[in-house]
Amino acid sequence: MPEPTAAEPAPPYDRDAIFHEDGPLEPGFMNEAIRTLMRTMPLDSTEPRGWAYRRMHSAMRALSALHPRDEIEVMLGVQALSAYHAAAACWRIGMNLRRPNGDSTRHITTAASAARTFDSLLKAMERRQAKPLSVPVGRPPSRAWPEPDPASAVLEWEERCRRGEDDPEPERRPEPALPVAWTQEDLAVADERRERERIEKENEGLDIANTEGILPGGGMIMPEDPTPQQAAYIGRRLGLMYKREYEADLRKGIKRIPKIRPIRPGDLIP
Repeated sequence: MPEPTAAEPAPPYDRDAIFHEDGPLEPGFMNEAIRTLMRTMPLDSTEPRGWAYRRMHSAMRALSALHPRDEIEVMLGVQALSAYHAAAACWRIGMNLRRPNGDSTRHITTAASAARTFDSLLKAMERRQAKPLSVPVGRPPSRAWPEPDPASAVLEWEERCRRGEDDPEPERRPEPALPVAWTQEDLAVADERRERERIEKENEGLDIANTEGILPGGGMIMPEDPTPQQAAYIGRRLGLMYKREYEADLRKGIKRIPKIRPIRPGDLIP
């Protein structure tokens, strides 16, 4: 009977597999994630190119160290590293690029805020992975991905989102009328218009333009020899006066007809 042999050790885990063309994540998405990460990196055009390459490579190593298992965790990792880059850039500005050193409290405060954001995103990643950062259990194996065609995918979604835009619109119920809110200015304009209409109605049919002696308030002093226009105007004013007097008596419960009073030259016709 053969003796049992020890189980062969598992091959070492390649945490950079997420960057491979046949890796566990779709290559097109990873290319865009790396591009986004590189665009958030503060690069100095005057520094040696080797330094810039080293910083970019370090960022990719940091992303792989988070062991993202799917696209959402990759996005969390990119955001976390972007916050780290922002904090590092603001620390440098606040501490070294001002004189005296460290007097730019605005940049130092911004750096501290970005550092807290970095910490919050790392904790969000830990909560999502439900354990401290480590090699995730059950990581999907490598697979061969088809060549992506982003243009066709976007056009297909555009066509699906346009469905229904040619359908007839349903009949809309009329919106309820909003209550009118009258301001003091609105009330003044309405009163002025109502008063103007009242005066026009009272003087309807009269030749006001050729009637002399009309007072500003609408009354007239009885002349000794009134013209036909003045006589017509005085008659209309007297009729309105007796009408208002009769209506006032009715409100008081008095139903008798007002007594016609004689007028003489010099009397005020209201």
